[in-house]
Amino acid sequence: MKTDFTSILCVADMNITDALDKCLGDLALPEVFVQRAKQMCLVDKQGFLGFRPVTKMEENRALIYRINIPAKYEEGVINRIIEATDLRMGGRGSIFTQPIGLHRFESLSFDTEKLEKLRGNEGKLPHEEHVLLTCIVTRSLGDSLARAILDQGVCVPIAFFGDGVGMRDKLGLMRITVPVEKEIIWFAVPRSDATHLERSIIAKARLDVPGQGFLYKFFVHAPVVNLRVRHGSQVHAATMEQVITALDEVQGSSEWRRFGSRKGEMPGKDKNDNNRALFFIGEEEEVEIFRRMAMENGARGATLNQLEMRSYTGQKAGQEMESKSRLLCDIVTSRAIEEKLLKNINGTGLFDKGKSWVLKTFDAELSSVIRR
Repeated sequence: MKTDFTSILCVADMNITDALDKCLGDLALPEVFVQRAKQMCLVDKQGFLGFRPVTKMEENRALIYRINIPAKYEEGVINRIIEATDLRMGGRGSIFTQPIGLHRFESLSFDTEKLEKLRGNEGKLPHEEHVLLTCIVTRSLGDSLARAILDQGVCVPIAFFGDGVGMRDKLGLMRITVPVEKEIIWFAVPRSDATHLERSIIAKARLDVPGQGFLYKFFVHAPVVNLRVRHGSQVHAATMEQVITALDEVQGSSEWRRFGSRKGEMPGKDKNDNNRALFFIGEEEEVEIFRRMAMENGARGATLNQLEMRSYTGQKAGQEMESKSRLLCDIVTSRAIEEKLLKNINGTGLFDKGKSWVLKTFDAELSSVIRR
C-alpha cells in the first residue's frame, strides 16, 4: 500500500478531450481510467413563434478521467491540465483531487523527468475544500433529481450509469422489484453548502425510504469547478460563472454564496472516520473475486461501472493509443470491514503474478437517514 498518492478526477466536456489526451500523452502517464458521463445544465429557449420562453434541461457528453499519481506531482500536473484545456472557461468541466491509499500488485512506472519539470511551474492553485456528494438511484429517477438541483442553481450535476449488486442479490424473489440499472450522480459544492444540498437530495429522491437509493460524500480540493448551470444568449460582457469566480477570489472563499440556513455551518467538523470507500478496478474476473470477498466479509452492496484503461506511455504521432476495458467496483463500508477484507484477500489469487488490478481507498461519510 502506498499512501502518498493523489487521485485526480477530471470531468472534461467532449470538446476538450483531444487536448486533454495530448496533454496526458506529453506527460507519458502510464495508467489513466476513462469513463463516459454527462454534465447537466439548463438552457433558455424561445417558445413557439418566439412566445413564452421555456427552460429545458440539456445533457452534454463528457468523460471522467481518473488519474492516480504521487502526491508531490499533484499541483504541477493539475496546472498543466488546466492550461492545456482552458478548463477555467465556463462549461468545460471540473477538476478535483483527494489523498488516497493505493494498493496494486505491480508499481506504476512514471516518467519522473517530465513530472519533475512541472514542479518548477506549479503556481498557486485554489485549494478550497469542496464536498463531492455521490447519489445512487434507479436509472429512471436521475433526470428529475438533476433538474431539481439545477433549478436551485446550486451546482452542475455530473451523471453516469452503473449496475447495483450485492444487497439486491440477498433479497430472493423480492429482487425483481429492485432494478439493477443505476444512475450515479455527482454534486460538487463548497463545504458550507453540503448540508443544504444533502437535505434537498434526500427529500427529492426520497432516500429516507429503504430501497430508494444511496448517498455518500467525501471531501476534495477543487481547483476548477464548472459553474455553468444555465446556458442561453449572453447579454452582458461577462457570464454569470465568470462573475461568481471573480467574487470568490475577492472574498477569499465561496462562503458569501452559501445556500445553507446557518452562517458558518461547516459539515465535516465532527467527521466520522469509520466509513471507507473502496474503489477496485480490474478485469471482470478480478472484480468478481473482490466483490464476493467484500460481501463475505460484511459489505452490504456495491456498484459496478464500465471503464477504459488508457496508457499514454511510448505513444508516437499517428500511433493508436493502448486501451483496455476495465470494470470499477465501488463499495462504501466500515473501516473494520475494510481491514478484515484486506487481511483475508491474500488467499484469493488476486496477488498472483500478472494481475493488473488497482484498489483506491479513502474516507467517506454516510447520511444517518440513508439505507441502501
